[in-house]
Amino acid sequence: MIAPENRFLKTVLQFVVRPVPASILTALFNFLTCYFRSFVSVKVPVVRWGDQVGFFNDGSRMVLGQLPYRDYFKIVPPGTDLTYALLIDIFGVRMWVPNLLMVSLAALTALLMTLITSRLMRGAIIALPGLLLASFILVASTDATHHWFSTIAILAALLVMMEGITFPRIAAAGALCGVAACYTQSKGAMAVAAFVVYLAVYAKRHDETPSHDRWRKSLLLCGVAAGVFAAVNLYFIQAAGLRMWLYCLIVYPLRYYPSPTINNWRVVIDGFPSHAGLLTWAVFAFVYATVPLVYIVFFSRKLWTKEEGEPWDRLQLVAMTGVAMFLTVASAPSLKRLATVSPPAMILLSWLLNRSGKAVAGLRILLATTAISLAIAVPVHLQTRSPYYLNLPAGRAALVDPSLYVEYLWLLENTHPGEYFFGLPPFYSAFHMLNPAPVVDFHASDYTRPWQVAALIEALQSHQVSMLVLRRTRDFLWATGSPSDHLQPLRIYVSQNYRLTKTFPTGDEVWLRIRMPDSHGLNALPIEPTSH
Repeated sequence: MIAPENRFLKTVLQFVVRPVPASILTALFNFLTCYFRSFVSVKVPVVRWGDQVGFFNDGSRMVLGQLPYRDYFKIVPPGTDLTYALLIDIFGVRMWVPNLLMVSLAALTALLMTLITSRLMRGAIIALPGLLLASFILVASTDATHHWFSTIAILAALLVMMEGITFPRIAAAGALCGVAACYTQSKGAMAVAAFVVYLAVYAKRHDETPSHDRWRKSLLLCGVAAGVFAAVNLYFIQAAGLRMWLYCLIVYPLRYYPSPTINNWRVVIDGFPSHAGLLTWAVFAFVYATVPLVYIVFFSRKLWTKEEGEPWDRLQLVAMTGVAMFLTVASAPSLKRLATVSPPAMILLSWLLNRSGKAVAGLRILLATTAISLAIAVPVHLQTRSPYYLNLPAGRAALVDPSLYVEYLWLLENTHPGEYFFGLPPFYSAFHMLNPAPVVDFHASDYTRPWQVAALIEALQSHQVSMLVLRRTRDFLWATGSPSDHLQPLRIYVSQNYRLTKTFPTGDEVWLRIRMPDSHGLNALPIEPTSH
């Protein structure tokens, strides 16, 4: 006979590995581990320097009545800015908003990943993708940006499609792809393409409906996606003009965005963690080893093996969606970007490991154990440190880097909310300062266009901006040798109207205005600072 306590334990285990309980538990695990990587002392947010800060700032500009493409430059659709604007309108410009938003996105991603996995497998293995997300993936990318928003929308569309390809489900999937495109235009478009290929080619062999119905479904998918995308963007097109909107979302990303190393294939070389610790190496190796290699293994296995009983149609749909998502970042596959498109790869990796045999079972246990340990160890390490606390205009915040603390403390003592300022994006929201320019940064390449330089100078002059906080000026502002450098007028303006007054341990520099520009100021030669 089975002892009562063993019978109870068995019942509990059978319950928690069911799709809904397992999905809730993995979502909760991701929420808690991500939360304690983003907050200390239970509710104090940790200062973040990721791309989410820029979107948070843009959301605050929208609340003030400014619009993307018309008042400030943007290369992605307005979905992320609208989301942040809504949150700011409700809660204000508070330091905890982007942190808690990322925590929520992590939980929602884990929920969808586990539900999708449960349509492919049964048992405890369905929790593995969520565990990999909580560890390797979120350690690599915890920025609440358009990348995660669009990924979640596509995962939701994938889940809908896995339940069947009826007309209502196709319409729902199309709407979700349209939502994804409102955050990341390329990812939404590629997801639509993947679903159309699935409907037109692969589903043809597994669906007995007439061919014209499949094409009608494809048209419905594309039409609904386009309709949702148009509905969200129409107001901004009218405000900025169709030509400017097309330039920002299509022309600039294709022609000028890849100019800096960080936005092209060289990011892999520059991002190589040559002097990093064991954790960074482990995350770097895992992400680059699984995305996109897992798709190669999957398609090779499907080509050469004929396993019976496998849900090949659903597996194919997951793989095609994952490849489509990967292609959107393949030209600039940074660790952060790869992490945000990795959920389908984590699902297929779990399926590939769902095999009999001691070696594969041992590998599953090792991977799951490592993932759990890593997911818990990172927040424990943060919580046991002694951070620096500051009461900023955007609320109480914690800084774990003493150099950043020195910089934030100086700015807290030398700035005031509502002041016009130009420089590093994290300072706008933290100190409630205003950016008068249509751009937030610049680069000595085609990434910064001549009209952007002119607009920046005009903003600095018309608003008499008293302070600039610039990073690595010898690599950016004073950089030379690039044939596509358009920063010369900015160098002239800064050298004649600002003086370098302070350099922080981080390398950031404070430039204070020294005088009004004269009528011949823009024709003078720039004066590069001789010391930093």
